[in-house]
Amino acid sequence: MVSQSIEDSWRVRILGSDNTPVGSGVLVDGGRVLTCAHVVQGALELAENESPEGLSVTVDHPGSLSREVSYASVLPQGWAPPEGERADVAVLELTGAPPSGCVPARLRACGPVRERSVRVFGQSSAAAPGVWVTARLLGAGGLSPDWVQLESPEGSEERVRGGYSGAGVVDADGYVIGVVVAVRRPAGSRTAWMIPVEAAVRYCPLLAGAVHGGPAPAPAWPRGADRELTTALVRLPSMRDPQRRESVLRDAGDEIFDLAERSPVLVEDVRGVVALCLQYADGIDRLAAALRWYERGSLPMREFERVVLRLRGDAGTTP
Repeated sequence: MVSQSIEDSWRVRILGSDNTPVGSGVLVDGGRVLTCAHVVQGALELAENESPEGLSVTVDHPGSLSREVSYASVLPQGWAPPEGERADVAVLELTGAPPSGCVPARLRACGPVRERSVRVFGQSSAAAPGVWVTARLLGAGGLSPDWVQLESPEGSEERVRGGYSGAGVVDADGYVIGVVVAVRRPAGSRTAWMIPVEAAVRYCPLLAGAVHGGPAPAPAWPRGADRELTTALVRLPSMRDPQRRESVLRDAGDEIFDLAERSPVLVEDVRGVVALCLQYADGIDRLAAALRWYERGSLPMREFERVVLRLRGDAGTTP
């Protein structure tokens, strides 16, 4: 029987040994599934240091009317288990074709995150059929510089909660821009976090071919923004210390780490970093998220973030 394709039919649930959902995933091009590594570990009952190589995961397709289940295994370059508070990405490959009614998701780099509205479909023990939840993206950061914070609205009974790990985060254009990775405790909290698509691709580059639509457009910064950002950044201890600066750039992404020019003159060095970050839609956000990890709310960091917010507020009015 050929099943009917329905909206968001890329939704996948990862099943445990008793066939109950332990998390979610996103069907992407090539018969692959993007999810979190800790979801796979939970489904296979693996210890932290155990490999999923050679093991099979059962998934089902709540976006399909066929009620079929599929089997999948982790690809060799698709395993980036949690390491401290980094990574936590897995890419699975289905052993056969997905149900005919399932259409792969359109992945897109998340880009700038301020106050964007998104929606998430996930599974929790409190809502067995799974439900859609709306949320806002508030900013990069959290326990990891890779993460982006999600906030469910006040007054709503539904929120992103335990069991939503691996669920696709969908923007207003219908693109999946990330997957849920963690929720804040206690259980009633409305705060959660996602791994954006561009971070997932950094950990598992084989995902790059599934990204559609190109990156989100780079924001229009006002004239003189590079000078103001540089002035604020040179006051940060993490930019003044050469070793820590290298760690910050590495956390901001491989392309920024590899392409940023080094100079023995601090101002010239930081100016080059700013110029490079401004070329990417999310470059300043990624730099700020990495710095936030090391600065821990320092006064210079707070001032830098105020400068970023002010400049973005000016971006729409500067010729």
